[in-house]
Amino acid sequence: MSKYHYIHSRGGQLGDKTDTSAKDIDHLVEQFLENGSGRLAIHFHGGLVKKSTGMETAERLHDVYVEGAFPVFYVWESGVWEAIRNNLHELADEPVFKQLVRKLLQYTLERVSGLSGGRSILPGTIDAEEVANIVNDFWSKPSEETIPYRHFRPDEDDAGTRSVGTLVNEADIQADLEGDEAFRRALGTLPDLKPGTRSAMGVAKSDEHRSVFSESLADQLGDEPGTRGIVSWFKVARLVGRILKEVLKRYSSGRDHGLYATVVEEIARGVKLGGSGLNEWGQALQWNRMKQDVIDAFGPDIDRAAGTALIERLRRAIEAGESIDRITLIGHSTGAIYIAEWLEKADSMLPPGVQFDVVFLAPAITYERFSKCLANSGDRIRSFRSFGMTDELERDDQIWGNDTELGDGADLRRFIYPSSLLYLVSGILESDVDEDGTSRDAPDKPLLGMQRYYENTKVYDPNEFPQVRQVREWLGNKPDRLVWSIASGQPDGLNSKSIDHGAFDNDPDTLASILAILKT
Repeated sequence: MSKYHYIHSRGGQLGDKTDTSAKDIDHLVEQFLENGSGRLAIHFHGGLVKKSTGMETAERLHDVYVEGAFPVFYVWESGVWEAIRNNLHELADEPVFKQLVRKLLQYTLERVSGLSGGRSILPGTIDAEEVANIVNDFWSKPSEETIPYRHFRPDEDDAGTRSVGTLVNEADIQADLEGDEAFRRALGTLPDLKPGTRSAMGVAKSDEHRSVFSESLADQLGDEPGTRGIVSWFKVARLVGRILKEVLKRYSSGRDHGLYATVVEEIARGVKLGGSGLNEWGQALQWNRMKQDVIDAFGPDIDRAAGTALIERLRRAIEAGESIDRITLIGHSTGAIYIAEWLEKADSMLPPGVQFDVVFLAPAITYERFSKCLANSGDRIRSFRSFGMTDELERDDQIWGNDTELGDGADLRRFIYPSSLLYLVSGILESDVDEDGTSRDAPDKPLLGMQRYYENTKVYDPNEFPQVRQVREWLGNKPDRLVWSIASGQPDGLNSKSIDHGAFDNDPDTLASILAILKT
């Protein structure tokens, strides 16, 4: 594809390690102006792809967008997806993780009443052996159908109030865990245990399992702070009790992501990685670094900051009297975060009358960030449309997206997390930032691309979630700003049949809608 149609950056910057220089952007804008269409479409892919995938996407979408505008594609390398995938892969092979899932499912079901597969589950009636069989069936035959308690729904009254038992007795948990042979044997695989400790748990040295997850556990569960060798059952029970309390708190407030997914999220959060910070998984999986790359793309250097460089050249063209009729910004997943930064930078650099048409595809931007964008530069948005999935589809969209990407549709890694990337981002990766800049965990962080946060006004009450309220009100000010797939038979520009987070930019109906928007 011609260099006139893409901008390649790394860490938000142009330079020696990228395909694009400031001169290339000069030529790109010159070609756009010579094209004479007056319409520019700028596409920002998600932040979880490598360069080759970003280029493939650009080449494929070029032939779609070119019918309605002069297309330009930001190809920004982050490498984040590999980190996410590797960390999740590790969990699929972790003996202790598997046993934590089993016991936390059991303990939660002992305290939450609900329906699972048409059968009532009442606190105090759960059979621990049945839970073990269901979980073991999943480990041995991973599939959509065997995900443990996938369809469990808690009982709630008309007001949405749930009956959840929140009493957690760590002494009872300790006694139960010490008497659980499978759990003991899993603990015996932790690294650097003393021979006597390991043999007492019925495990040989050859069964030792070493990974980031298991080493973090070994450090946390040691008899003495910062040491390994002897497992403290008191600390084991305290860890499990702490995770259980977080699961129950989310269930009580209606902010769970489904039983199995919530348990996985809270284990990931409870077994902290990467040091003493509160958002270890966000750091370990490089999510925060990826967002910093986006911010860096709009730094002050007009020849190196990838976003600033193009805005500066457009500014020069506009001030020189060149005709630019329309600029459409299209962002897939974390590309929506890129667009928020673009709008704010453009607001500081471009003449007041310049506006943009904005299209989001499964946006991974928080309500908090988009609310800030609207407050800072909302008058720069001429029109807006966001495409996303219904919550039912979002929950059923495993993070890898298709059964062949891993080479084996039955691989446990395929189902280790049962829902979409947006659920994972909301559940594990996002964080709140205090006034002093300190990050803290924010499970169930509201994301714009997820239907649950827009429609569930009982849980996400406007008074308790003011930024969600502000964005909801803005979205409702004009019709047709939201499209929830599957939407078919609608007027042009309002159709989508994507059932996969990653598929919005190759779903024929969604692409036809984007083209209709470009031609409007």
